[in-house]
Amino acid sequence: MTVRVPKSALLGVLGLCIAPIPAVGQTSDTALAAAGVDPIPGFRAGAVMDQREYERALRRAIDPDTVARFARGLSNRSHMAGTPGQRATRDSVMKWLTAAGLEVGYDSLVLYMPQPLEVSVARVFPTLVEFDLTEPPIPEDPSTRFDVVPAFHAYSGSGTVEAEVVFVNYGLPADYQVLDSLGVSVEGKVVLARYGRSFRGIKAREAERRGAAAVLLYNDPAGDGFVKGEVYPDGPMRPETGLQRGSILNSDGDPSTPTGPSLPGAARVPESMMAGVSRIPVVPIGYGAAAELFRPLRGPEVPETWEGGLALTYHIGPGPTTARVHVRMEQGEPAYRAAFNTIAAVRGTEWPDEWVIAGGHRDSWGPGATDNVSGTSSVLAAARAFAELAEQGFRPRRTVVFATWDAEEWGIIGSIEWVEAHEERLRNSVVAYLNQDGAVSGARFGAAAAPELAGLVRGVATDVTDPGSGRPLIDVWLERVNEPRGADERLVAPPVGTMGGGSDHKGFYLRLGIPAAGFGFGGPGGVYHSMYDTPAWMERFGDPGYRYHAAAARVTATTLARLANADVLPYDHAALAAWVRRELETLSDAVNESLRVAGAETEPTAGVMDAPEPTADSGAGIRMALGEALAAADEMEAEARAFLVAREERLAHGQLDPGSTQRVNEALRRVGQELAPPAQGSGHWSRNMTVISDPDNGYSALTLPVARLALRHGDLPGVEVALEELADGLRGATDRIRDAAIALGASISSDR
Repeated sequence: MTVRVPKSALLGVLGLCIAPIPAVGQTSDTALAAAGVDPIPGFRAGAVMDQREYERALRRAIDPDTVARFARGLSNRSHMAGTPGQRATRDSVMKWLTAAGLEVGYDSLVLYMPQPLEVSVARVFPTLVEFDLTEPPIPEDPSTRFDVVPAFHAYSGSGTVEAEVVFVNYGLPADYQVLDSLGVSVEGKVVLARYGRSFRGIKAREAERRGAAAVLLYNDPAGDGFVKGEVYPDGPMRPETGLQRGSILNSDGDPSTPTGPSLPGAARVPESMMAGVSRIPVVPIGYGAAAELFRPLRGPEVPETWEGGLALTYHIGPGPTTARVHVRMEQGEPAYRAAFNTIAAVRGTEWPDEWVIAGGHRDSWGPGATDNVSGTSSVLAAARAFAELAEQGFRPRRTVVFATWDAEEWGIIGSIEWVEAHEERLRNSVVAYLNQDGAVSGARFGAAAAPELAGLVRGVATDVTDPGSGRPLIDVWLERVNEPRGADERLVAPPVGTMGGGSDHKGFYLRLGIPAAGFGFGGPGGVYHSMYDTPAWMERFGDPGYRYHAAAARVTATTLARLANADVLPYDHAALAAWVRRELETLSDAVNESLRVAGAETEPTAGVMDAPEPTADSGAGIRMALGEALAAADEMEAEARAFLVAREERLAHGQLDPGSTQRVNEALRRVGQELAPPAQGSGHWSRNMTVISDPDNGYSALTLPVARLALRHGDLPGVEVALEELADGLRGATDRIRDAAIALGASISSDR
């Protein structure tokens, strides 16, 4: 029987009866070393052996057959948000997790998700060619035959356009600068752009800003088609009819509720006032159709860097190729649809009000075997493992929450609306958020994380086995990233990327400052957002045997366990401070160049000691602010390093009482929030002063965003204000580290 939890109840499933965790014996560091057991950051010596056994038990509870059952069940049909297929995935998740012994519920949202009523594209000159915008079913792949999702982009505008075609490469600001230099305008034209290097919504936005009448987006075969290998079904790459659907929304969350969550009955803005929604038609086409538009196209030949993989000469236009684009989207009441996030939890025994969350989105643009059934399956398998151990009496110390999000593909909407609805509770409760999105499409492991969690991810990779080689995952990971490097450049630790935008960590990390991490296994493929992202593709090319699905779930479960059971939260705020300092040093080069262009003096600003004394020139204030920010980062790093030493000393000797531990951890959780204050000055929905998703890219990370955005727009006074705010945030974060040190019983000072 499923339990429906209303939105207002947040996590009613957390009101569970709990069993005590078995008592943990006392073990010294010496005994651990003698037993060949490595310590774990944040754990008392006496708890390490039990923690490692708990982690091993979790990993043993995760097997490929179980994950395969989840994956096949979810990807046997299309399940776009707002459709019966997606509602069925909610019911499946509820059934599976209830059967596993978890209490599980779902939240109800009403989202603006207009579906297409009519979509067509044709070449009308020099000859008429009506393009077939369907992806032909593959006879041996039954998932391609049912519940086919139309060829459309979410939040496309409606209209009928007939105009000359202009090729704009990737359709980014730099590409339009090239067009300007050639005297080519896109005003009133049909823009043809290829996918890559940016979120598709940026491509649509830039075309609309320049007066384009419509946009056609295609995947060039040089990116993920025949140039890269055999196409599906003979190989993993995109065939000429393959389409990439997706959202082009350039705002955060449901555009109909910009000031609050999209609960049933919420006030909505009129469609004409919705921000980030395209006003012109935007349609995906295959590269076979794109070739038919290119062949008659004339005008200048493209720069060498614009050439793709089609067997033709790429021209820019405009014309004489003329295209007709027609889109009619739903409007009004029919455009609103129900969506459902599922939430399950294993309640903690010691700190139940501290939560560690793992989540992945449940919706897809087709069967979604890679994106994101692989991530959802990882979360479900980890949840089942925790439930199995809880049934045996082994519960985590903190509450572990397992979420599957709806409507991520429409603009990360389900998770953002959940965060907006429960922002204050999440700020006060969540230790970390782990994201699983496109978790498996091959065997190459990679990760991105908040800097304070990067070491944790590497540590987990040391203890999880790579399915292909049977060796520690970190060894295989490190070998791969070192492959293109010479012997003199070999890395000693695999790089963990910076988390930008594009997935469900956004509300937690970029808005609330809650540390987040994401990881998975990648490989070559060309079925992203197409009807060919199926179980058959996965079992032939992505992950035969679902071994890497199980590995992703084991990484998820182990990471959750370390965060849930640590005596002192295993954040490395020294790594965060050092990362901020490096970003400030990089920013200083751009600042100096802007000051030079503005006619200011150009003394170096690479370090605090090298920063010049304030002068009368227009750059004095900005240089002083940069120096203050660098000094604040240095101070934070020194305090954090001293705290880490004291933390491990006390944990090694068991010198912590429960009350002190709780105060330490509460202070540590506030560090990230000091860097994501509600009054953050960028005006951006995201509040994190260290990183947001780049508004001119969408996927990539923009570090020190308030300062960089001001610099991007030539606002030097704004750069100064942003750096002053960042310095204040860093000082606030340092104060929270000092609070943790005091609660730890340590006398820590960077002056000693």
